[in-house]
Amino acid sequence: MQNRSFLWLLSLLLFLSACDTARVIPATPGLASDVTFTVLQFNDVYEISPLEGGTAGGLARVATVKKELSREDPNTIAVLSGDFLSPSVIGTLKKEDGERIAGQQMVEVLNAMGLDYATFGNHEFDLKDADLLQKRINQSNFEYTVCNVQRADGGSLRPFLQMKNGQEAPIPRYIIREFRNDKGQSVRVGLIGVVLPFNKTDYVSYEPVTQAFRETYNELKPQVDLVLGLTHLNVKEDVELARQVPGVLLFMGGHDHVNMSRYSEETIITKADANVKSVYIHHITYNPASGFAKVRSSLKKIDDSIPDDPATQAVVDKWQGSVNAIMEDMGYNPNEKLMVTEVPLECKEADIRSRPTNYGRLTVDAFAAAWPGAGVYLVNGGSMRMDDDVEGVVTQYDVLRTFPFGGKIVRMELSGDALEKLLTTGLVTNRGDGGYLQAQNVERDGSRWLVKGTPVDAAQLYAVVLPEFLARGNEQNLEFLADFKYQTQESLSIGGQPVRNDVRDLVIAYMKSL
Repeated sequence: MQNRSFLWLLSLLLFLSACDTARVIPATPGLASDVTFTVLQFNDVYEISPLEGGTAGGLARVATVKKELSREDPNTIAVLSGDFLSPSVIGTLKKEDGERIAGQQMVEVLNAMGLDYATFGNHEFDLKDADLLQKRINQSNFEYTVCNVQRADGGSLRPFLQMKNGQEAPIPRYIIREFRNDKGQSVRVGLIGVVLPFNKTDYVSYEPVTQAFRETYNELKPQVDLVLGLTHLNVKEDVELARQVPGVLLFMGGHDHVNMSRYSEETIITKADANVKSVYIHHITYNPASGFAKVRSSLKKIDDSIPDDPATQAVVDKWQGSVNAIMEDMGYNPNEKLMVTEVPLECKEADIRSRPTNYGRLTVDAFAAAWPGAGVYLVNGGSMRMDDDVEGVVTQYDVLRTFPFGGKIVRMELSGDALEKLLTTGLVTNRGDGGYLQAQNVERDGSRWLVKGTPVDAAQLYAVVLPEFLARGNEQNLEFLADFKYQTQESLSIGGQPVRNDVRDLVIAYMKSL
């Protein structure tokens, strides 16, 4: 018992070390040569090009990192833990044939950079046309795996499919990959993909996460030496899943957008920053005779010190070059200068989803200018997808990439009780998630909510202006809003000028009026 406690403590200390994340079970020396392999992990990628003025992220740079890792260790794979087909401003645009780009740009860039495996994220199911999603899957050179979703098709359930070598095959609940050393010794590694049941789309059927993962793990484990998870869950769900289904070496996660590492039971949990501002690199060593494994993990920042891979950058340039023409056809002028700001407009994921920012305030101020007279103005941080701060000249393209979904704003009346529930959920419960609210005229005084400085009255009705997406109950923990009626208009006005009722148009017009 003391030996077990000592080994657990040693593993935990190694995991918490400043340099890397490690899980170590000491191997018996001399029994067999180790087999090593490397996993390049990233998650939640919405932009094919670098952000922050070209200094952060960029898939062409990730391609360079993969090539460098492959030279060091031929047993190198790249994995993506969900959310890449949507959302992005490019993905919302239409091609000449009228079909939405809807992630085609991302698939082609990921193909070029050499992605090996991916699981679904909740935003893959933003593609409301099941046939369009199927088309993107078939265009992927990389393989998908997921254990807890099926295609709901005409009243029946079946696995999603992917075209391989000219034939459609079911997307598997797990993938087995074998790695060998130069002596021919091998390790068989199983990959299980899983996604949180968040995006309720008619053509998708979700199985309970823990049940599906446990059943898949129990089937897979006798066939392999090690099991790894590709998990698109929030970190609390990752920790609980590792507790409920022990024995998985590593969960390579997504959905949370901010880099982190955890240790739950026997499982290491890692997540990189969204938009490949960072990636995780896992060097895994396995001893075939003893069955013991060691993980050495490091978080690598992706910045302008890393050169672009030319082949991947060529695909990025092709797509970026077509964007302006498409936007102009939609009636936008992406290069038009709207305003100049000396103070950066804050829109990084970590900020916009956790605290009031000046860009969030500017957005709700635009709503108030377009639809005056309401008591409360709200926007969900998850609708602001730029994951960047803008300083100096702000262009229409900056606004378009901030709000790739667009959409109308609406007005609804809520009782004081319902408003308090909305504010508590959106400003407290949802802190850190896409359902966190940027607000105007709202503040908190201890346990009380104030609107325009006055405590909310449970018996009073309050006019609230917010995006239609929110009003329909589509945001996390705010589903109850769907029980309330709302009104909308096709056109509003700012500064006496008519403006199409679309978040993008409203913010553009408001910036120009400043």
